[in-house]
Amino acid sequence: MDETREPASGSEREKRALDWITKLADLPERAAGGASEREAATRIASWMEELGVAEVRLEPVSSRPRSGWGLAVHGAVAALGIFVGGFVGAALAVLAALSFRVELRRRGRWLSRLLPAPESVNVVGCVRSGAARARVVLSAHIDAAQAGWLFAKPLADFFATRAQRARRSGAPPSGPNALPEAVLIGAALVAVVSFLGASGFLMSLATTVAGAAAVLVAALGLQWAMAPCSPGANDNASAVAAMLTCAEQLLAQLPPDVEVWLVGTGAEEVGCCGMHALVEAHPEWRSDRTFFVNFECVGGGALHWIRSEGTLGKTGYPPLLVELARRIAASGAFGEVTPTDLLAGTDGHVPAQHGHPALSLISLDENGVPLNYHRADDVPEAIDLAMVVRAADFGAAVAASAVRGDAGPIAIV
Repeated sequence: MDETREPASGSEREKRALDWITKLADLPERAAGGASEREAATRIASWMEELGVAEVRLEPVSSRPRSGWGLAVHGAVAALGIFVGGFVGAALAVLAALSFRVELRRRGRWLSRLLPAPESVNVVGCVRSGAARARVVLSAHIDAAQAGWLFAKPLADFFATRAQRARRSGAPPSGPNALPEAVLIGAALVAVVSFLGASGFLMSLATTVAGAAAVLVAALGLQWAMAPCSPGANDNASAVAAMLTCAEQLLAQLPPDVEVWLVGTGAEEVGCCGMHALVEAHPEWRSDRTFFVNFECVGGGALHWIRSEGTLGKTGYPPLLVELARRIAASGAFGEVTPTDLLAGTDGHVPAQHGHPALSLISLDENGVPLNYHRADDVPEAIDLAMVVRAADFGAAVAASAVRGDAGPIAIV
């Protein structure tokens, strides 16, 4: 490490973070696999080099279709099954429900194989150590999402209210993908029961409702797929700025026998493809020596570390960095930082699933949704720059503490 490099002052760091955020948000249509995503990777590579990271490269990533297209295809196949009826209709509706479940819960590809998935890219920087005893991997995704009607504030508040009611009742809260999954399962059940010979007024009503619901899912998915990208200032340029700010801090502080990796992941919005590619490319990384710190939407609201996440199935985080985050937050040195169980997904769950100690930081509004999430007003002017820097410093503190071995056996039993 270059121990002579001193981090910039607080005001300078905020000003530089705003510059990074603005230059990413100005790129049009920064969707996974697009030209603007690659340009974002190129710009981030140059910023890594400015921080003193000599080894920087772009790596191709196999992507997946836009999430909106996937939702539209599954809804359309289910609606077609209801319309066709009989054995073929039942088979189509069941296929739609099974495919959606497999693709969202297990990362399989059934119906989505019919859709285009342009190649994405990761930008990877590394400060190596000849005999590294530990490794810190900092990450933030570089692509932006389509700003569809599904993410309008009334719908965000609706899902937040459902989650709060579930928590109060003691039931596990369901993520936003639980509703279309329920629609597809319902359509499959109606189609199968109809094929088996059920008839009458109630059956006709169920068929009409199931078909209309499937059509609505398809229409909303189609609108989402065709909507323009949000500027992506909070989601996720703010996190890229936090990652770079955190890296500068760690490069000045960590001992020379610790490697630091910076990864701007591509295609996060379509299934965390860039992070999956990174982790799968490095099976040699031992979980007792490699610590992941991921940043996601840290531009406004209240700052949290994530204990579990997922839009359908839930992924819990290994305890080591979660415990360190709790201890460091309790010190009060970084303001209020609290845990959350996220009804969405971030890149952080990927190394967590592979057993690596991982920390994922996110800031949320009162309704449990990131600031201007997937909306056209996700612009640099709305970003809380002090929050970006605070998230970076908190992540650096947790990473440095992990490298020192501060967690102790209580966190890893």
